[in-house]
Amino acid sequence: MPLKMTDKLQNAKDAFITATASDELTPQTLAKAQEDYFFAISEAASEQVLAEYKAQNDDKDKVLAKRGMNVLTAEERAFYNEVTKSAGFKDGTILPETIVERVFEDLQKERPLLKIISLTSWGAKTKVIFSRPKGKALWGALHGDIQGQLDTEFYTLEFGNLKLTAFFVVSNDMLDLGPEWIDRYVRLCLGEAIADALEEAIIKGDGDNQPIGLLKDLYTVSSGSKRADKDAKGQLTFKDGATIIKELGDLMAALTTYTKKKNNEDEGVKVTRTINGKVYLIVSPTTYYSIVTRATMQNANGAFVTNLPFIAQEHIITSEHMPDDKLIAYVDGDYHAGVAGGEKIDKYKETLALQDATVYIAKLIANGQLKHNDASHVYTLKFPAK
Repeated sequence: MPLKMTDKLQNAKDAFITATASDELTPQTLAKAQEDYFFAISEAASEQVLAEYKAQNDDKDKVLAKRGMNVLTAEERAFYNEVTKSAGFKDGTILPETIVERVFEDLQKERPLLKIISLTSWGAKTKVIFSRPKGKALWGALHGDIQGQLDTEFYTLEFGNLKLTAFFVVSNDMLDLGPEWIDRYVRLCLGEAIADALEEAIIKGDGDNQPIGLLKDLYTVSSGSKRADKDAKGQLTFKDGATIIKELGDLMAALTTYTKKKNNEDEGVKVTRTINGKVYLIVSPTTYYSIVTRATMQNANGAFVTNLPFIAQEHIITSEHMPDDKLIAYVDGDYHAGVAGGEKIDKYKETLALQDATVYIAKLIANGQLKHNDASHVYTLKFPAK
């Protein structure tokens, strides 16, 4: 069960997103918005976990499983028991890797965008190896020489790792609930904080001490090490049925070829691929309804039916970090992201007006980028006035 969105948490989240999107963003403004957001996450998670704890019944295992509780491994149980004995997390505590993996599994279940990327665990500096078929079979006489050779071509992407920091608050009362409930609380807090930051980076990260997002060009630098925005492949209007068929047909056709990439360099060679059932459109929540209303009609039985050519409605993914005037066409699995090892937790050193609670900083090591520059195409949107 994901973290339930309270009014206070939603307001803090909206303020955080607004702050990060502002052209007048200052470190002080960002720090204040980030602090308010993370504290709202902790408060909402604490209230939810305490309510679930109070509602438990005698059939404990079934109740825990139904509520999304993790069945702890021996290592995890020992880890949380030590947290309880120590009255909190010690500085430099490393979460077991299985806990971090479970956080990401939860995220992929709840966040549609994170379901369609390749998300894996990796080391401190990683080379990810990919393969593509090379060669072809040739016809010849039954007893003739072997005419063809099938081979596989390998290429790599090299990633350095970056730090993603989140805060969460643990009250002393929470430590008395037991290992399963501490785990539930930690996963709720980390999941909500990490998901939003990770999703934002996957969409619009500029590559400057953050991942390279789907809106960015892998090879074009705007300033320093920041990647420039991708040039638009074209404009989409969704004006009427005939126009939708033409626009989406051209969009799909453009994605059937990609430029080969080897050792982080663009080889300039185009390769054809099959994309049926693999294409997703990523848009803002507002844009989603602007699109589906133009593809919805009432049939003879009075039922409303939404139908787009070439792309299923469930393949339209929404993200709060997408601009309303842009659309990303993306091929499933062509963005690679990962997390390195366990997650380090330190106590927050600053003095805060909190009683009977401790603030912790969780530092996650992760990174991500497109497998090649044609993994995503960006389009501008211009819907007709009527």
